Amino acid sequence: MSDVPQHWQELTGPSNWFRVSFPPQWTSEEREGAAALRPPESQAFLAINTIWVERSTTRSPPGLKEIIAQFPRSRNVQSLTGGALDHLIDCQRGQACLEPRLGWWKELFRPPLWRCWTMWEFRSENLCVVVTLLHDGERDNDLESLARMILGTLQIPNQPADPPEVFAERALRLARQKFPLLDCELGGDFQLRMGSSRLNLQNFYRSYLRSPEHFEKIVLPALTTVVQIQEWGEAQTEPPLDAVRSRIMPMLYPYEAWQKQFPEFIGSQWIGGLAILYVVDETNAYWYVRESLLEKWELTQDELHDIAIENLQEYFLKQPMEMAVAATEDETPSMLMPATADSYNSSRLLSHAFQGKLREFVGGDLVIGVPGRDFFVAVSMKAEVMIDHIRERVREDYVHTDHPLTDRLLLISADGVSEWRDN
Repeated sequence: MSDVPQHWQELTGPSNWFRVSFPPQWTSEEREGAAALRPPESQAFLAINTIWVERSTTRSPPGLKEIIAQFPRSRNVQSLTGGALDHLIDCQRGQACLEPRLGWWKELFRPPLWRCWTMWEFRSENLCVVVTLLHDGERDNDLESLARMILGTLQIPNQPADPPEVFAERALRLARQKFPLLDCELGGDFQLRMGSSRLNLQNFYRSYLRSPEHFEKIVLPALTTVVQIQEWGEAQTEPPLDAVRSRIMPMLYPYEAWQKQFPEFIGSQWIGGLAILYVVDETNAYWYVRESLLEKWELTQDELHDIAIENLQEYFLKQPMEMAVAATEDETPSMLMPATADSYNSSRLLSHAFQGKLREFVGGDLVIGVPGRDFFVAVSMKAEVMIDHIRERVREDYVHTDHPLTDRLLLISADGVSEWRDN
């Protein structure tokens, strides 16, 4: 990979199949797994397409000759060396007319529009990445040189991750192999059903994307936990309130995911696309409180919330949250975040006392990013120049974190927490 200018932007492909940097004046588009980079004030584009071939098939990814053959017409096709780019196996260029033939007599009045193109093909195991530069008019050598600079930043993993549907099938096979006595099937919404339990694979897939070589290490502990829960008796699944009261905690969760996948969990809508749910903290896991259990405990939801917030306060008294702090030139605190990950870090924003401490520390209101369960970042409103930067980092973290919450920004003021509106 060549040196990347610090001011360039980065684009990540589906399933982390590629990363590529591009000039800030260019724009990026993504549609149905394909991406395109466009230079300013130009009809040209650099298209990036990914093709995955199943391991179980003997079919190979299409070569450039097969792809070029899909043009209605092409001419002046020639092979190029392509340069020293990792995973590059072929490079060709030529001209193409993308419109179908009109008939010779119509073309007398409307000559065909020929476009110049250069195409690169990269391969890594089952993954094929095809990059195409296409533009009108005469060949633009300066644009092609810039495209090659962009491709110099292209990163393709040596072991590409499986796409989601293949990952789910592998998880199903692993479940059936390790626990043959359980009835296991794939369900909708990227879920795996094991007996009477459902396992949402989304968070495990996010972890897997960062370490495809550790598939079993990531998935098997989750499957084992599900099996252990299957063996629980009523004492574990329907415990009396006194047995778990001190371990009830609040947990932030994406509102739409809660409503769609787990409506039986007790909770309420909060702000910024989030909901407040409630969990019982176990030694190595937690489970969500269901509406039926709340009825058994004869608690109102407000009473449950008060218990959870009280336990949250106690939790951080015993395990104080260490904060990493950045300051301005005059040493005024401007940005802070938890120094270590914790399942309840984002939940602590529900505490009015904690909100007050944050405002007191920076001397005013704060903009908060909560991309995931284990982490948040707070920026003083006095450091407005940092807010746009934090917004982009939050959006990026939201896409890649294991337990995503929201890519929106929140505001902590004297009135509490609200959604940040950039006026």
